[in-house]
Amino acid sequence: SEAPANTRASLPRNPPTSLLLAAVGLVVVLISMPCLAQWAAVNNQEDAAKAVEVLGPLLAAAPAAHTLGTLMHSTPLLRHRFSDARLLGTRHMVEHHGYLLQRAEGGILFAWPRQSGRTGEAIYAWTSDAGLMTLAEGSGRWSGLDGMPSPAELALPGWQRQTN
Repeated sequence: SEAPANTRASLPRNPPTSLLLAAVGLVVVLISMPCLAQWAAVNNQEDAAKAVEVLGPLLAAAPAAHTLGTLMHSTPLLRHRFSDARLLGTRHMVEHHGYLLQRAEGGILFAWPRQSGRTGEAIYAWTSDAGLMTLAEGSGRWSGLDGMPSPAELALPGWQRQTN
């Protein structure tokens, strides 16, 4: 009697087929990565706008001695909402989902990307007079730890007041 044929399934050992499968996988990865990066940046921007809208009024009502960090950790609700936020320096600057947030003079709260283009592009501000304002930015002018806009730059063209 003959020995049973090997019925075990395996990947083809044919080099051209293996190379074709690897090439298809590489193309899928190369096409998916920019889409995922863009999706992440858009979500970072949405999170920054929400953070500024939530924290701006609370920070304006808080005593001047309150830093953004102490405000974010002052109540269980804010601690939960911003549980993954990182306090930077003296608790005056916070990093949240690729954006930096800091209160400027006049009680204005700004949010700008940690790395413009990669973590987001839009700039957000909250003032007691105008509420949430957005600047669609693409130049990278306001980016990184030293990139906070100044209150005077709210007079630049392009800022749009957000309404709910």
